[in-house]
Amino acid sequence: MSAMGVTRQLDAEPTNLRMVRDPGVGIATFARRCSDLRRNWPNNLLVGFHFILGGNQFMCHSASTGSAVPFRVQAYVETIVQTCADGGRGLVSVVLFGSAAIGNWVETVSDVDLILVVPDCATDEDTDRLRSEVERIEIHHRLCSHSAHGQPALERFLDRVTAHGQSFSICTRGDLLSGNIGRIARMHPLQAMFVDRIVLAHFVASGITVWGEAILPLVPVAPIRRFDVFKAFFGLFPMALLCAAIFPLHPAITKYAMGVLKSSVHSCFFCYERRRASLEEEINFFERRLGSNRTLIQLLDLRREYRNSFPFVVSCIPALVRLHLRTSIDNRFPREAHSGRLPR
Repeated sequence: MSAMGVTRQLDAEPTNLRMVRDPGVGIATFARRCSDLRRNWPNNLLVGFHFILGGNQFMCHSASTGSAVPFRVQAYVETIVQTCADGGRGLVSVVLFGSAAIGNWVETVSDVDLILVVPDCATDEDTDRLRSEVERIEIHHRLCSHSAHGQPALERFLDRVTAHGQSFSICTRGDLLSGNIGRIARMHPLQAMFVDRIVLAHFVASGITVWGEAILPLVPVAPIRRFDVFKAFFGLFPMALLCAAIFPLHPAITKYAMGVLKSSVHSCFFCYERRRASLEEEINFFERRLGSNRTLIQLLDLRREYRNSFPFVVSCIPALVRLHLRTSIDNRFPREAHSGRLPR
C-alpha cells in the first residue's frame, strides 16, 4: 500500500477511532515496533511516529535517503508538539529539515533544524512565547549547550552573522506559502536581498513535515540562476575571511569556518543535483567531479574529532572560490527547482 493510500485511509477513519497514545509506551519502544512498517511502507517511514504524536493529523514525506528520524530528535519534536500545539491553535505545522531529516544527523555536532509554522492570526506576543518555550525544551533535551545571555559578546556576534546558533525558525502559514525567504526567516527586506534562491529550494527539497498540515508541496520555488551561485559565494566568503582574521581571539573559531564551508558544499551540490544528500556523499561527489581536495576531507575529519586548526580555517577561503566558480561554469542556468521532493 502506498503512503498516499495510507493517508487517505487515515483521513477516512471516523474521529472516535483515532488512536490515543498509551503513556506506558515510549517513543523509542514504539519506533522499534514499527520497524516492519518501515520495511513495508518505505515512502512513509514515520507512520507510527505520526500516530504516537496525535493520530491522523500527522503527515510525513520521507527524505531522499529513506532514513528514519533519530529517536532523540523524535522525542524533542514530540515534546514541542505536546507543549505548544494547543490543538492546532498554537501550531499549524512542524517541518524538520537539514541533517536530521536526511539521515545524516550527528549527535555531537549537528543541530535539529525546524520550521515551526503558526496560524496567520498569531501575534508577536504569541510568537515570542513560542520561541521561549521551544528554547527551554531545546535546553532540556540537551540540544542547545548554552543560552545567548551567557555567551561572550564575540560568540554572540559570530552566531548572529553565521546563523550558527539558530536551530529553529517561526513563521506563519501565509509566510511559508509566499515562498519569500525574507518573510519565512523574518529578515529585514534589505537583508533578504542578499539571500540567494538556493536557500529556499534546498529547504523545500530536504524538509519533512513531521506534524500538522503538509504545506511544503505548495511552496513556490523560483528557478536557481547563475547569479544565485555568486550571491551564495559573496554571502559566505566574508565569513571565511572573518574566521581567519579573528582566529586568535576565539578558542573555537574553527567550528564557524566548518559551518561556512559546509554551507558552501550544500549549496553547490544542490545546484548540480537539485537534491539534498549527506555531507559525506556531497564531498565524495566533488572529489570525483573536481579532483581531490584536502580541505573537504579535513572537514569530515574535524566533524568526527574536533580540534581548532588555523591551517584549515585559511584553506577554506580558496576552497570556497573553487567550489562556487566550478559550479557556475559546469551547470546550465536557470535550473528549475520544483517544490516538494526532487528526483535524484
